This record gives sequence, structure tokens and C-alpha cells, in this order.
Amino acid sequence: MDFKRLQILRELADRQSVGATAEAMNVTASAVSQQLKTLQAEIGVVLVEKVGRGVQLTEAGLAMAAAASDIATAMARAESTIDTYRKGWQTRVSAAFFPSAAEMLLPGVLHRVASVEGLSFDAHFEDPGTAHFAPLVADYDIVLAHSVNGPEVFAKKGLTVVPLLEEALDVAMPAGHPLAAKVRLSPPDVIDYPWIGVPEGFPFDTVLRQIELLAGRRASRGQRYPDLRVLEALVGAGHGICLLPRYTARASARRGLVLRPLTGVKASRSIVALSRQEVAARSTIGIVLDMLKSEAAAIAKELNASHVNI
Repeated sequence: MDFKRLQILRELADRQSVGATAEAMNVTASAVSQQLKTLQAEIGVVLVEKVGRGVQLTEAGLAMAAAASDIATAMARAESTIDTYRKGWQTRVSAAFFPSAAEMLLPGVLHRVASVEGLSFDAHFEDPGTAHFAPLVADYDIVLAHSVNGPEVFAKKGLTVVPLLEEALDVAMPAGHPLAAKVRLSPPDVIDYPWIGVPEGFPFDTVLRQIELLAGRRASRGQRYPDLRVLEALVGAGHGICLLPRYTARASARRGLVLRPLTGVKASRSIVALSRQEVAARSTIGIVLDMLKSEAAAIAKELNASHVNI
């Protein structure tokens, strides 16, 4: 059984189309189709079936793609072992950051990377909804992702999930707002104020829906915008209140905002680093993942020690 053909099947499972698989592997679409036909003939099982104008993997195809992931992981570990003896390694690491993760983690991570001679780090901007973070590992070595439903949301075969931070989501308001007089806030406290929200499908909107459910009525949503800095500006200008992540919004006080914690509702997000298992098995990627964990731990320790008034 040819490992190259198994790799093509694995890529097709991740990328969902022959054209995207061909582009990723730098071959023609016809070459991808031919290799898949040869693989099917070799093992005597249908792996791919036509659906409309495209294709999809059969149950057997999905099982073989998962097996291909295991084989790729084993080969990556073997290569990592050889790297130890050859002292060779991956010199350039690519990572995708959503905006607030970049603001919080990237400056410190770049300092850490700079201390390792010969290592280059390419940071890229990606800000999809929760369900669309995991597929990005097909294009980047490491993907920073977040979810209000815990790290297990990202668990899937062939994916390494590295928890970095569990970050509370606080209610942000201008100084002098009536809610600022309270130490903690409950859903009934906040439901009747105008809200500055995020687009549907983004993690923070899920928390606001929990608030509505517990309060027994709908919140009044004003503007919806995915950028936290814009939310801060709108709240600071008195257009409503919003949810902000505690660590990444630690400069909010300097912008004239007050943050208050929520009770009675799960108001937090998990920040994780995602990578294909065979990529995470590389020695260089392991080093960078450790850097991300160390930077996240340092940020959490700094905030907890500073006794920031939220």
C-alpha cells in the first residue's frame, strides 16, 4: 500500500474536494483521482463516492483517512527521533491567530522565538466561527482557537489540542454606569440594558443567549461587530454594554471601561492551540507549543498577581 496515496486520501478528508487536495499537494486533479482509483483497486474497497458535482469519502474512506493520519504521526515521530541525531529541524513555523489571541500572546511569543537561533515564526490572521478553526490546520502548523464550550469541542481524530488558557468573560461598561456599582452581576441585572454584540455563530453570542435564557427574556442587541477593539469603543462611547475576555481586555481600564464578572452562567472561553498530530510530533513544533503554553501561563500569573480591579 503506497503511503503517498494514503496521504492524498487524508488530504481529501480534510479539504473536502479533489481540486483543493490537488492544489495542496501540487499535483493535478486528474492525478489525485487516478491515485485514489489505484488505492481503491489495491485494497478492494470503495473509498470515495460521487455526490452531485463533487465527491465524498465513504465510511471505509473515512476509516482509511484516520489510519493514514496515524501512519503520518508515526512517521513524524520517527523523523523527530532522527532529527535528534542529525540536529536538523524545521526552521520556519506558521501559526494562525484570531485577533485577541494575537494581541495577548504574540508579542511575548516572538521574544521567545527570537531566543532560538535559526527559528522563524510566521503569524497569520484568521477569525472564523468555532466550527471553522480545526480545518485551518491543513494550512498552518499551529492554529490558535477559542470556544465557550471547552477544549473538547476541538477533539477529533488526527488533531492535537493543547489547552492554553481558561479566560473569564466579563461584562464591560463605561465608568459611572449603574452596573459599575455592583461587585458581581447576574443575568437579571444585565438583561434590560442595550447590548453591543458579535455576529451569530461567534462564541460570545452563545453566552449572551445563556443570559437571555436564564433571565427569561431577550436582550436588546444594538450593533454586532466581531472586533473587540470596536466593541470597546462603542461601549466606551455609551452605546451599550458587552462581553469582553478578562485577560485580553486588561487594558480596558485605561480606556475608561469597567469590567464586572457574571454569576449564574458559564461565562468563559477556552483558548487552545491546534495542530495535526503528525505536525505536533515534530521537535520544532513541540518547542513552539511549549512557548505558547509558557507565555499563556505568564500572562495569567501576571494578572492574578496584579489584583486588577474588575
